[in-house]
Amino acid sequence: MDQPITSCFISATNYSKSITNEDAKNMTFLEVINSVLALPTAAANALVIVAILTTSSLRTPSYLLLSSLAISDLTVGLFGQPGFTFIIFSFRNGNAKAYCYARWISTFFLVLFGNATLLTVAAISVDRYLAIRLKTRYRSVVTVRRVRLILMFILLYSIFAVCHPFLLSLTMSNVLAASVVIIMSFIILFCYTMSFRALKIHCDQIQPQGNERPNSTTQSNAIDVLKYRKLLKTMLLIMMLIIVCYLPLFGVFIIFSKPNPNRVVAWYLLSITTLNSLLNPVIYMTSMKDLRRVCIRMLRKIFRFDM
Repeated sequence: MDQPITSCFISATNYSKSITNEDAKNMTFLEVINSVLALPTAAANALVIVAILTTSSLRTPSYLLLSSLAISDLTVGLFGQPGFTFIIFSFRNGNAKAYCYARWISTFFLVLFGNATLLTVAAISVDRYLAIRLKTRYRSVVTVRRVRLILMFILLYSIFAVCHPFLLSLTMSNVLAASVVIIMSFIILFCYTMSFRALKIHCDQIQPQGNERPNSTTQSNAIDVLKYRKLLKTMLLIMMLIIVCYLPLFGVFIIFSKPNPNRVVAWYLLSITTLNSLLNPVIYMTSMKDLRRVCIRMLRKIFRFDM
């Protein structure tokens, strides 16, 4: 660990001396943007978490997985964006020691919660597939207790993902990390593809034939299909948003793999990634009526509005 930190000191000290006025303006802008967005990011995700955990009707396996995703996003608002702002500020002011240690700590949390987010999104895709595949057996198979065990496993693996570069060789560490990303990506793609396919088959099965009038059971099933389709599309939108916002990370890795990285460009790309943590709760509250209703009620109590 000492060698990378020492190399960081030398690199940061040399580069910070050559910061142009344009670079300084861009860094100041990034500091302001990340500082301003940190509060609404933390507040919105905290609202979602409290709403789910304090409302009995929302303490379902699906919403519990959603709250886990919100916890990862909450840490971005509480620690990620303020820490990111401090990194840029330290670098702009030539404090190489503060910059390097802050960057090392930020990398720790990035790997920890990045892995947690990926595995949680994969778990959500499996949950949605099982919901349509198992139908009435879903509630007995996918329980809150089992979801909690899965979330515990996700946490333990995420901690291991942070530690395994120190426990394994660099090659083994990279192979393991890449394998997990590939496997989780395949699970997500497979589950959402099969979910939409199963949903189409289910719709065809309950579709009334000819002039046959739908009975009460068919109508009830149709309503369930509509609700499920909307929730499935919401989860798919969340997954696509995560992919779009996290794609710039590949650019960041490429930039920092070069001898003289353009940190300003890399930090702009990282700022795009952090936007995901603010946009996720917005999607939750605009697309999920039950969650939105609880969140609005909580906000009214907080600000003492009339019910």
